[in-house]
Amino acid sequence: MRLVRAMLAAATMIAAGSAVAALSADYRFQNTMASTVAGAPALVDVGPTPNAFAVETVDGANRTVLAFQMSNGVRLSPTTAVTGGAVYTIVLLARLADVSGYRKYVDYKDGSLDDGLYNYSGSLDFYDYVTGAGAPIAAGAWRQLVVTRDGSGTVTGYVDGVEQFSFADGTGAGVVGAANALRFFIDDSETTGEDSAGAVARIRVYDQALTPAEVAALDREPESPAAVPTLSEAALLALALLVGLLAWPALRGRRAIP
Repeated sequence: MRLVRAMLAAATMIAAGSAVAALSADYRFQNTMASTVAGAPALVDVGPTPNAFAVETVDGANRTVLAFQMSNGVRLSPTTAVTGGAVYTIVLLARLADVSGYRKYVDYKDGSLDDGLYNYSGSLDFYDYVTGAGAPIAAGAWRQLVVTRDGSGTVTGYVDGVEQFSFADGTGAGVVGAANALRFFIDDSETTGEDSAGAVARIRVYDQALTPAEVAALDREPESPAAVPTLSEAALLALALLVGLLAWPALRGRRAIP
């Protein structure tokens, strides 16, 4: 009996340890700027002209997206509703019309500083700290960009699930500023012209830093029916162990059939 209790406790710990960071905001742009996750503020347009919903082909399927012109973007505020500001994961499914030079993706200081996540001539870049190898970002191509910042201050960037860079953010460049705002796709006040027209199909914010495996497993799906809860491999293993333990007494007491 002690063994059974110990195994049940182990199964519970495995299942609990398999939990991933909570999704705190999910913007799918189905003719609305609101998040599908309750409690997150709606996005607002930033720039001289309004953004517009449009139907585009994303990953081979037509879906509604938010299209923006150069010098336009969107703003999320207050960020305190979705992240503490220092530890997070941001996921963008977006395309840029122009990937030459610097084109901003994420601004952390409400447009007051040049630092942030950029495209740099097709490479993912966190200015001015690190540039990823290769050039996986093509003009007009839909790419899933991910940036994480963990509790140690390590900032990691990914394109389509593949790590592009990682650096120790000792200066707090990747921490959300005092304005508690994140801006997407629009340049800051220190420079001009470092943005691009384009479109975004989805923006997600998690309240923790996803692991490389979790980033690689992120979907690129459009709107869908209510999500069906799923179990991780560890949770499934724990469940199978529990079922086996419950069935063991019956199997043990059964006589062999001649």
